[in-house]
Amino acid sequence: MPITHEPASSISPSRTSAARGPRSDWARLTGHTVEVWLSGEHITTGVVEQAADDDSVLWIAAAGNSTRRLFDKLTGYRIRA
Repeated sequence: MPITHEPASSISPSRTSAARGPRSDWARLTGHTVEVWLSGEHITTGVVEQAADDDSVLWIAAAGNSTRRLFDKLTGYRIRA
């Protein structure tokens, strides 16, 4: 069976990094795919498994051989979604 690729024009902007924007409302991101940044460096991309109600921390779900990871605003982590 031949491999087909999705044409670039059919890719939703919300699925591309360029369409992602900074988010401070971490508690609303559970279940969403996000990018984690620190000091201008991309740390990881993953699905938010849980977030504190006060938006102070969030957990990125385990995937593959990566374990669940905790990120906090106080350290300077930024989220793009």
